[in-house]
Amino acid sequence: MNAFSNRIVRRDTAVASAFLAPSFIGLLVFSVIPIFGALVVSLLQWDILTPPKYVGLANYVTLWEDLTKGDTLKRVLVNTVYFTAATVPLSMAISLMIALLLNRKLWGMAAFRVIFFLPSVTSIVALSIVWRLLYNPEHGLINKMLMALQIPWVSNGHITFLPLITNPPGWLGSPQWAMPAIIIMSVWTGLGYNAILYLAGLQGIGSSYYEAARIDGATPWQMFWAVTWPLLSPTSLFIFTMSVIGGFQVFTQIYMMTAGLPTPQTEVYVYQIYTQAFTNFRLGYASALAFALFIVILIVTLGQLAITRRWASTGS
Repeated sequence: MNAFSNRIVRRDTAVASAFLAPSFIGLLVFSVIPIFGALVVSLLQWDILTPPKYVGLANYVTLWEDLTKGDTLKRVLVNTVYFTAATVPLSMAISLMIALLLNRKLWGMAAFRVIFFLPSVTSIVALSIVWRLLYNPEHGLINKMLMALQIPWVSNGHITFLPLITNPPGWLGSPQWAMPAIIIMSVWTGLGYNAILYLAGLQGIGSSYYEAARIDGATPWQMFWAVTWPLLSPTSLFIFTMSVIGGFQVFTQIYMMTAGLPTPQTEVYVYQIYTQAFTNFRLGYASALAFALFIVILIVTLGQLAITRRWASTGS
């Protein structure tokens, strides 16, 4: 009997290993090995054109000096934190409102769920190109809609309509509006994914909680704060953690829409890594920047988990 059981276990293990092998090999080849390769490169002085030279921790020393004495890296960090701090709460709040609307049992709701989720499965490059066209100051749809807004104005007993906005912003070409424009686009892009996660969390809450709250005379607003929000805390923690990590790693929309400009108000940390590696050809320094980002994200994530673990597990 034991021999038969062992054969079954070995067979099941072999089948499971066969199914897992492609994913494991892909993870090993495209993630694990490149990570260790980048760690080795961070200890080198290498510009691709000449043979690499081992310099030890010199790239990390240069990084520290740039951070403490220079202005570029500080500005890049400020822009990255600004993007993350604005994007994460906005995306979570709007996604939760959308999920609450999508959680209703109405005709055609499945179609609306698909529509909201479509941006999440669309190429971020394609979305960036579309939004760049929308933000065009002269021919973009957004500015045309803003200029079409009118307000009534009474003059000499006659009602006329005047444009609400006569000089719309330049968006991606404006130092004041470039980063908010990127933030708006990024929030819109992530709404579908976060809303689906919140929707799954909402559908996992038993109806008995709401029935008990109704018996106690709770209003819908009180039920949200006393039942829905606490029981969604694990979902909120996951979305918050992943959104912060994604915020620190933002790159594609910056590269496609502004390339760090204007003056450079939208240059973020990962774009700085790209610039150092593929414009300045400082591969060792770029790798050091990448590992510094890894350490920062690791510390921030562990801090989030440590602070919110009790809140997420107890809902209080």
